[in-house]
Amino acid sequence: MTSRLVLCLIVAACAPMAPDLPPVQPQPTQTPTPSPTPPSPPSNQTATDVATPQEVMEFNVWRDSFLARRGGANRAAWAQELAGLTPDHRVIDRDRSQPEFSRGAGDYITRALTADRIQTGRDRIGAAPWMNRIQDQYGVPKSILVAIWAQESAFGRIQGDFDVVRSLATLAWEGRRREWAEGQLVNALTIVTEGRRDRSRLTGSWAGAMGQTQFMPDNYLRLARDADGDGRVDIWGSDQDALASAANLLATAGWRRNQRWALEVTLPSGFDYSLTDSAQQPWSFWRSRGVELAGGVALSDAEAAENATILLPSGAGGPAFLALPNHYVIRRYNNALSYALAIGLLADAMDGRAGVARAWPNEPPLSRDQAFALQRGLQALGFDPNGIDGVIGSGTRRALRQYQAARGLIADGYVNEAIINRIRSEAGV
Repeated sequence: MTSRLVLCLIVAACAPMAPDLPPVQPQPTQTPTPSPTPPSPPSNQTATDVATPQEVMEFNVWRDSFLARRGGANRAAWAQELAGLTPDHRVIDRDRSQPEFSRGAGDYITRALTADRIQTGRDRIGAAPWMNRIQDQYGVPKSILVAIWAQESAFGRIQGDFDVVRSLATLAWEGRRREWAEGQLVNALTIVTEGRRDRSRLTGSWAGAMGQTQFMPDNYLRLARDADGDGRVDIWGSDQDALASAANLLATAGWRRNQRWALEVTLPSGFDYSLTDSAQQPWSFWRSRGVELAGGVALSDAEAAENATILLPSGAGGPAFLALPNHYVIRRYNNALSYALAIGLLADAMDGRAGVARAWPNEPPLSRDQAFALQRGLQALGFDPNGIDGVIGSGTRRALRQYQAARGLIADGYVNEAIINRIRSEAGV
């Protein structure tokens, strides 16, 4: 969860993600200082692969630097929690292959919108009258909350069994999102040392997301709520606490009551695709450019007055959406476009709304090597993807859109094998 903000997935790895940051290299190795006896971590601490001696040394150097920089008065207690840890390669592998970024949007969304999941969501809503109280209090539709519940943990069944402290320490050491990971690690250590949850039970996804609605540690400390009235905030074991916490996060992030998240639209011939994914304009602007609502739906006056964006998750050949502000609130939970679309469309299906009118194109998944090649090629041709990290995020799509416009192509920012091969050939990478 939150505010952060990649999907991670699958199910248990949909952690709220921070924006992409440029790679940070591990610090030079030094002789590590002896470690005290470690506390008892969750039972799955041993990785399926073993860190090399060099990696252990580098990890210990990072750990000592982290404690010196951020430990303060808590340094001794935090050192005890970090003692004896080694990097978990499973975490790094998953961070580099998040399905929200590597899979095509249509494939990701189709997998999320199964008939069984839709029916289970409806059944959960019908069997839980307490959801009405949460919906009324926070203004977030219960279908949105249940869609998050479904996508994050399969309605609480798959919450992840990674040691949250070790996962975040691994991400911080690896360095792709070091500042973010260190901040989350500080909060995870705070949860333990303040006695809010035992270390042995502080488990979650590979990305450090916790509980039935996969809250990151910072959001747990700031936004988690005791909705069942038992005096404890238990997003792991209490359905009510988990969904109320998610509702509080979305409400705090600016959820508009009585407004939808997005609507499908059709675009006219000759539409200026450079406006997609960036321009924020009221409905009158888009309507004047020939954009039409699909499926006979209509906007409320409040929705029509909001600044909205046209999104093309599968390029000009797939469905187009008019993204209202609530779409971006969902992305405060997880900043992946495919994730936000999956949540919104799953909630719509639970509410009985029709699915998309335009079919999703066939989209084979892209490999990490292809993503690296695309980013290197764009950079070599003078289009900055905002870092070369093998993750196709907003910076890469923006650079691709600039490249397409410069070459007289449809500037929809859509990444597929054909455009990757063209850029690789042109750039010689």
